[in-house]
Parts: sequence; structure tokens; C-alpha cells
Amino acid sequence: MIRRLCTMLVVGAMCSMLVGSGPAAQAGDGPTYYLALGDSLSVGFQPNRGPTVHGYTDVLARRVRTSAIADLELENVGCPGETSRSLLSGERSPCSYPAGSQLQAAVDFLTAHPGQVAFVTIDIGANDLLNRCLEPSLLIQRSCAREVAPKIGDRLAQIVDALSSAAGPGVPIVGMTYYNPFLGLWGLVPGGRHLARADQRAWRVFNEELEATYADAGAEVADVASTFRIDDFDETVVVPGRGRIPVNVALACRWTWFCSERYFTDPHADRTGYRRIAGTFEPVLAPLLRS
Repeated sequence: MIRRLCTMLVVGAMCSMLVGSGPAAQAGDGPTYYLALGDSLSVGFQPNRGPTVHGYTDVLARRVRTSAIADLELENVGCPGETSRSLLSGERSPCSYPAGSQLQAAVDFLTAHPGQVAFVTIDIGANDLLNRCLEPSLLIQRSCAREVAPKIGDRLAQIVDALSSAAGPGVPIVGMTYYNPFLGLWGLVPGGRHLARADQRAWRVFNEELEATYADAGAEVADVASTFRIDDFDETVVVPGRGRIPVNVALACRWTWFCSERYFTDPHADRTGYRRIAGTFEPVLAPLLRS
């Protein structure tokens, strides 16, 4: 179980608001691209199925294609199990890239398609956190998260800088914060309430680093953590079979596989969860694609 959790995000929101493909996407000949980087979320990982075409990147591409950029094509270089370190350097990456790393594959694509990339999205970092800080008890050590988070941030800053340099001005780069599937431990295991609260404190350290790093690097942020309301222990809802539980716990169980009987503790989003993630990107991207 821990091995599966430690490869979390393993393979690791444009409808009517979008009215244009942006000047950067109009400059080149041929199709317009959406370039996606990341871990298992970027490739729509599902338990016992692996990568699918139902991840948030696929949903986002379909929505933009339908409503704004008819010739949009998704170029997804995401890698199941990727960390910020392996994405940056290629060392110990679960995936093999002729270019040497996922980042270099993305940079090469941007360089080869000047003026044809409308936007870039990225999700990375969860595997770094879990590989280092997740204990067999399913406790994520907050002290470990505080130690690891700045290192993730340093590598993420390098990644965004390389993408920005290759993409050139006018190509939006949007990163994301992460939902916290470990909230699902609430009421499902002995001491689950304590674990859920403790893990959320560590998760908050991680997400705050991501958000600050993206902002400092000039990228936009899709706040998936807020969509999943991961800090909201105060509001409660009644869930059949579970009774009254915090809304953040309910959403973690409703939009991921973590609480399911068949795939218990699998942290990946289900199809609804991926649609919610895509929906979080929509309002962030809309004004950027209009400009």
C-alpha cells in the first residue's frame, strides 16, 4: 500500500468564457498546441488502468477545442511517478525520453513549434513529498515537509524558467496546487481523524511552497486545493454510510479513489475529480487566452 501511495500521482475549468487563442498561438503555421507536463495526474491515471484520456489535461483540451481553439492539439509529455527532480534532470525518471528528461522534451517541443503553443500546464511535486515524508502509519511528517518543500520550490523555479524562456512572451504557464487524498483517512482507520488533521498540516506546507514558487516565477496558479476545500474541517455534510463528516473529507472521498472499497488508499482522482481539476484551470486561463 505504501509503495502505491509513494508513487501518488504515479503513472507524476474554458467554455463560454474563452473567445480567442491569443497572439502567441496565432503566430505559427499548422495546429495550435496545448503542452502538458507533470506526474500521473497529467496523464489521467486510474487504478488498474494506468494512463487514460479522461485526465484533467484531456478534459481541458476538449473544452478549449470546442469553445475557443478549434484546431487545438494536446501534446502531453507527462510521466507517471515523476518527481520535480526527475522531471528536471531525467535522473531516476520512471519514463524514458530521447531528449533525456521530461523538461528537455517540453523545451524541445516549444523550440520546434514557435508561435504554435497556446498555453502550458504543469503539476509536479507530490511524489517528492510522499517519497520522503510519508510514514508506514500514513502520517506525513510536517517537519519533513518543511525540509523538502523549499527544495521542491527551487527545482520548480528552474523548470518554469526553462519553459518560459523556450515558450517566449505571451504563452501562459499555469501550475496547480494539489488536493489532499489523505483526508479520506478520517473515520476509516483507527486514529483516522488525527491522521487526517496532521496530514493536512503537512500538505498545507507543501501547497504554500508551490503557490509561492509559481507566483515568483511568473506562472499562474490553478488552486485545486481550494476547489477540493482541503482546509475546511468546519463545515460538515451527511454522507450515507459515513454519517456527518467534514466537507473536505467528503470531497476527498467523492472525487478520488482513496476511500473506495476496491481501491482503498489509491490517491488518484476519479473522472469527476479530473473534471473538477480541469474546471479549476478554466477561469485562470480564460483571460490569458483572450489577451
